[in-house]
Amino acid sequence: MCSNFFRFKTLSTIVLFSVLIYSCSEKNDPSTKSSPDPKVQKLKLPQGFHADHLYGPSENGEGSWVSMTFDGKGRLLASDQYGSIYRMQVPAIGDTVTKLKIEKLSIPNEGGTTADTSKKKVSIGYAHGLLWAFNSLYVMINHESDSEFSKGSGLYRLQDTDGDDRFDKITLLKALEGEGEHGPHSIVLSPDKKSL
Repeated sequence: MCSNFFRFKTLSTIVLFSVLIYSCSEKNDPSTKSSPDPKVQKLKLPQGFHADHLYGPSENGEGSWVSMTFDGKGRLLASDQYGSIYRMQVPAIGDTVTKLKIEKLSIPNEGGTTADTSKKKVSIGYAHGLLWAFNSLYVMINHESDSEFSKGSGLYRLQDTDGDDRFDKITLLKALEGEGEHGPHSIVLSPDKKSL
């Protein structure tokens, strides 16, 4: 009989503890309710965090964005693994009214104009690393130059020298050999933030 009493007491304690845990779980916290967007539902976020699905590049024919950075104006710069560089004005957190502004950057070949964004006039692509620093966009390319993108593998600095919000100067900082996905990627600031 004593054995049955202890089993009952143990079972009761486990049930009570389970109810207590469930009632205090984050599932009842309205700030952690899952998004109706199936892409966001797949994310595992820490308690108190929230994610919104802003944009799908592949859904819009803009490839697979593999590298991102923010420019000096807070805009997202992203590179398609096999193509161009894009700039996106991200709305403020909680802003459901402002429409996303996304543009394919027109970075001309030497002698080209920034108004012509056809692939034959855009000189840089296949960027696997991006960093905004020192009022410039640093771009790591891992692709042999071709008729679509004239800039081959290397580290480049892109600048807007006339203040029109378009990159008009490309400087090769370091030429590299090779191409493909498995090569140089990230560009980071030094710990003192004075160099790359």
